[in-house]
Amino acid sequence: MFSGKIAQRIMQIKSLVIMRIYHLVLLTVISFAGFSQSPKGTTGNWLMFFNQTRLNEHWSIHAEAQYRSYEITPNTEQLLLRGGVNYHISSTAFASIGYANITNYAYDKEQLPGVQVNENRLWQQFIMRNSLGRISFEHRYRIEQRWLNGNQSLYLDRIRYLVRATIPIGKNKIEAKTFFVSFYDEIFIHLNNKPFDRNRLYGAVGYQFNPLVNLQLGYLAQTVNTTTKSYLQAAIFYNLDFRKKAE
Repeated sequence: MFSGKIAQRIMQIKSLVIMRIYHLVLLTVISFAGFSQSPKGTTGNWLMFFNQTRLNEHWSIHAEAQYRSYEITPNTEQLLLRGGVNYHISSTAFASIGYANITNYAYDKEQLPGVQVNENRLWQQFIMRNSLGRISFEHRYRIEQRWLNGNQSLYLDRIRYLVRATIPIGKNKIEAKTFFVSFYDEIFIHLNNKPFDRNRLYGAVGYQFNPLVNLQLGYLAQTVNTTTKSYLQAAIFYNLDFRKKAE
């Protein structure tokens, strides 16, 4: 009985610590948003769809589409399509290779109509996941080879590192019918004389409908050079799994 009370007290302390962590991160994100200055005083929006189709224990297919707008109302900034193949090394690590096409538009689309820059991109990445109590971490290492075609052609190499923390609300793990919060920071580095490209700081609330589908609504602050722009985000993760289930 005494040991049971101790265990219960430890769980209460752990829950309190976790709550404090994501409250602190959320406060940081909100504060950052308040001091950020978006170009032309606007907040943009990103609408995103992600899919991973699991074929067997080792192979899966990645597909995503993103619509990015300079403003909350439609004012197209970018259209991104990305696909790839994943090799699952274990339940917590996998490597990927793929292709992406990104079309970029000008803010003043009446004076500069049509696509301003079209980018073709090859990418390779390694993702590793681990947990600390109820907090799930994801580390993503990505390399990109970029061909940009606009007024002039340009080739760039870029590396990216993302660290994400995801915390279920009211449960010990993310399962069907679970609310959760998710935070990440990602830095982009060019392999040239001006290495810093951009940084993205993100916070969101999500809902896991079932093991394969979740919805996330969040806020992203993207810093390019010395300018930070705010974006509201909505993302749907709709996965498929064709692995044979154990009888």
